[in-house]
Amino acid sequence: MNPEVRSKDTGSLDDLGTPRQEAQRIARATGLMGGITLTSRILGLFRDIAQAAILGTGVAADAFTLGFIIPNTLRRLFGESTTSAAFVPTYVETLGKESRRNAFQLGNRILTLVGAVLLLVVIIGMLTAPLLIKAFAPGFSDIPGKTELATGLLRLLFPYILLVGCAAVMGGILHAHRHFLAPASAPILFNLSALAGILLLSRWVFPGQPVWGYSIGVLFGGLLQLLIQIPALRKKGFTFRLDFNWKSPEVRRIGKLAFPALVGLLAAEVNIIVDKMIASLLEPGSVAALAYGNRIMQFPQGVFAISLATALLPTLSRQTAMGKLADAGKTLGRATLALAALMIPATLCMIFLARPVVQVLLARGAFTAESTLLTSSALIYYSAGLLFYGAVKITVPVFYAMKDTKTPVKIAISCMGLNIVLNFVFTILFIRTGFAQPLAGLALATSVSALVNFFLLRIALRRKIGAVVQSSTAAWLSMIPAAIVSFLFLLALSPWAAQTASTSTFRGVIAILGVSIGAIAIFLAVFALAGGKGARSVFSLAFRRGSIRKS
Repeated sequence: MNPEVRSKDTGSLDDLGTPRQEAQRIARATGLMGGITLTSRILGLFRDIAQAAILGTGVAADAFTLGFIIPNTLRRLFGESTTSAAFVPTYVETLGKESRRNAFQLGNRILTLVGAVLLLVVIIGMLTAPLLIKAFAPGFSDIPGKTELATGLLRLLFPYILLVGCAAVMGGILHAHRHFLAPASAPILFNLSALAGILLLSRWVFPGQPVWGYSIGVLFGGLLQLLIQIPALRKKGFTFRLDFNWKSPEVRRIGKLAFPALVGLLAAEVNIIVDKMIASLLEPGSVAALAYGNRIMQFPQGVFAISLATALLPTLSRQTAMGKLADAGKTLGRATLALAALMIPATLCMIFLARPVVQVLLARGAFTAESTLLTSSALIYYSAGLLFYGAVKITVPVFYAMKDTKTPVKIAISCMGLNIVLNFVFTILFIRTGFAQPLAGLALATSVSALVNFFLLRIALRRKIGAVVQSSTAAWLSMIPAAIVSFLFLLALSPWAAQTASTSTFRGVIAILGVSIGAIAIFLAVFALAGGKGARSVFSLAFRRGSIRKS
């Protein structure tokens, strides 16, 4: 047996520190994942740039977007619902109260279960692909060949669910052991594979239909996300073995926790699918433009918010497993302050610089001026909710850690209904008034729904654990002058950045980066000076290095 396994085979959560120590751990883990995620997001931007240049917002782009979003949606449902909501908290509890051997056994049972379910989903999905495309994109039938192309791509991409669904469970095991490097690195390989598909395979093998080479690269990228995590699991002493004992108490407990989370995530994914369905009825290219805008908006969210949420879950699971709910509240309070300090200036930058950002990133090849207009409109209104997307991401894990998956579900379903209603309200409003592109109504509905989701979650959390311990009032109030100064800075310099981007891509990139960095730096400087010790604690945690000593 691996010495590490033998020496730590008895269950223990002795590595749980004080809230301040855990904040330092979370800050370092977030920094590690943020750096890796930044690399992945940059590669993702290159992938989007290549996709925009080669596919634009035409028939192939719309077909690929829908053909990929269906399996990717199911992957999030069956992979992430099981992992984040139910598996990691239960695994951590088994690790602490029983042993590593029992925890590894649980991991094998869940991997076997998830693999079997997803294999069945893949088979059914490939057989019913034509019906799925007709149901989710009724507008595609108006253009000859578009439905058939989307159906073929969907069949090719359906196995992606199986690969990345199992990878999500493996990543959950590693996260529970506070290993974040391999799971965070997996998207880098995915983006490299997708880039190879659209830049090389599409040129060499599918020159007439590059979307097929791109799709093959995406599918192979899913396989790489699975393979990269195997060596890290072996170092932890984990070896995969088929285990069909799905009637064990732990597996049943995970099932009971996962089902409500599955329903909640389904509500979120229904929103995305409804967005695409409505977009397919708008002007051609709206489906792809909506996806491009969402992808760009996710850049700052993925670098920090998702990394922070991932780093939070193991700590919150340990704190709640030991009954330290007050400490969990303190941990969430510090995380929320740090999130707001970055997301507020990022939101301002995205809104002011949306059009030049889209122009320098995507406006080439098949990506026309109309494509730029559509995508930048989506980006502006998606970005309005940037802080609240992130705030929901870091709040939901608190409920998961307490093994309460029902409350987030009820709230998510309510917000799903709100989002669908607002989709029609805002889209019709923009069509009639001409205030913005019609597809911008879909993005605005998503932002407003995220805001409502966040506030409902915090109200529910307060009822369960009391007030979430926030930093000083001065730290939060200091964000008001910080936002005003950053707003004025962007108001003055964003026209120059837009003009520069319209004349030169290279100078445009430099101008956008310079203005963005300046706006964020000004915000953080005012925040630190006006917010006192509470504000400066965010920076001290983020930049602290070294081992954590027991206090």
